[in-house]
Amino acid sequence: MDNGIVDKATAAIKAADLTPTEHLMLLDFVKEAYEPSLTARVVLDRIREGERSVEETLRVLKEDWHELVAIISHPAPVDAPVRDLVGRRDKWRCRITPNDRKPLDAPEPTFIVPPALSELVGGHKTKHASKSPLDAFMTPSRAARLLSMVSDTSDPGRLANALLFTPSILRAFQNGHVQDDIDEDAGRDELKSGYFMMPIYPEKYEDIVLADRTSFKAHAIDIETEDPKELPLPSPFLLKTHYKFANTLHRFYVEERIAEGWGPLESPSYYSRTTTRIARTIWLLVPKFIRNAYYRHLMDKIKKEYGDNKMLTHTHIFPFNTHAEWSHNKHFNEPITLRLLERHAPSIPAPLLIDTFTYDSRNWLITTALPGLPATQLLHRLFYHERDQLAADLSHAIAQMHKIPNTSPYRFASPSGGPIDDLRFESGGVGPYNSEADLNNDIAGAEEPVLKPEHIWKSLKAEVPSAFTREHESVFTHGALVFNRKPLDGGRLSGIEGWEWAAFMPTYWEYAKAMRAASWHGEPLEIVGKVWGDEFEMEWETEKWLWKVFPWKG
Repeated sequence: MDNGIVDKATAAIKAADLTPTEHLMLLDFVKEAYEPSLTARVVLDRIREGERSVEETLRVLKEDWHELVAIISHPAPVDAPVRDLVGRRDKWRCRITPNDRKPLDAPEPTFIVPPALSELVGGHKTKHASKSPLDAFMTPSRAARLLSMVSDTSDPGRLANALLFTPSILRAFQNGHVQDDIDEDAGRDELKSGYFMMPIYPEKYEDIVLADRTSFKAHAIDIETEDPKELPLPSPFLLKTHYKFANTLHRFYVEERIAEGWGPLESPSYYSRTTTRIARTIWLLVPKFIRNAYYRHLMDKIKKEYGDNKMLTHTHIFPFNTHAEWSHNKHFNEPITLRLLERHAPSIPAPLLIDTFTYDSRNWLITTALPGLPATQLLHRLFYHERDQLAADLSHAIAQMHKIPNTSPYRFASPSGGPIDDLRFESGGVGPYNSEADLNNDIAGAEEPVLKPEHIWKSLKAEVPSAFTREHESVFTHGALVFNRKPLDGGRLSGIEGWEWAAFMPTYWEYAKAMRAASWHGEPLEIVGKVWGDEFEMEWETEKWLWKVFPWKG
């Protein structure tokens, strides 16, 4: 691979004034190709030879690419002979539905890559605009092989390009919303094959169901044949091609959903904080035993309707845009945290605490619900200016947190001044501390029952000499500022939830915890970078090392 030309093409794409989704699609076109240097050359040639602006030229290329990958969504009729053959091979069962499930929906055959591909790019009279991207993305030899296979009209040839699916999965498969995890170069058994099929994220398609009408999540496919010549298994090469096309086609689906806009805001249907405070004041005048009886009545109804397993759910919906959540922490600090936020940082969009109660030997708190959906479901939809605004809103909230006074005698402690609850530590909590060095000992596993602390410290200092060399101020932190705890409404931050791990901790702590959750994902990592920059890169090097040693700790 010619890294120079690939770097040049990706730099040109990144420099163009495009949307985040357009950037991702074009970067994937280059980087996900079998030979990225070939797709990079297509990008640079189009830019150099185009008479339009760079942005217009790249959008034309994007549409040519779209027309090509969308070929998998073109339904192609499967004639009776092939239908009978695929039914014989697959025993007339949806190949994703487990064999022990009772089928309620009859399966339908579908082509993995429709023969229409050869009609789109395989003609000799004119050179279709998608032919060049196909050759570049697949390599000319693979493209020729692909066209040959989808054009094969023999029964074995068409059978190698066919599968049986329930109608729901068939629609998702054809429209690029499920993908197959298969290695086309792995050794192939002609009598049986197995691989996984799973939904494509980040944008939810429709409710995809198996033949027994249960939800499809990720399922293994096992196919066998008694006659590999007359009844060949599906081609791994065609399945891999579908995988690559489907992932790209899903990006275009995301682009279509973004174009629809955010829809109506949820926040106008929620009570204002002023109204909620007034209602809370009145409600708290009701005697505690009556309030508790009402809460138990609501919880009993939930248990009766959904069973005991439902009670293990962390949050339950209560009337008037409130919900009840149980605390799995020993010290039940979240009510104290929410009171601190309301008193000292009212501009932070945190839930308001309504009340607390005990049910099934667990501590519960009732808080206001927040409008919107978790940011983890929506970050991919944000335009660049919306990402900047989200980073600014988070920065403001963090700045307000840092102003909350610590009235305890300890520098590093829970909101109540007691032990710190955090996923990084053992369940009973640690501290409190006046010395950051003492806190660092526990961060590095001083209480770890398996690994010896002296060995951990020795290895850490040998590999990361800068570990724990800087002192930090003590500030109030959320402790789990991950994006599934930040709802967005209309593309704007509408709240920050989940304050059970809040504590007074070193200034880098919020960044370290956010990076642990974001470091494998593009959009969260981008937002975290906008909020903190490179201020705590030294501390992150230590965190990364500890993460390898303690991967199970949050």
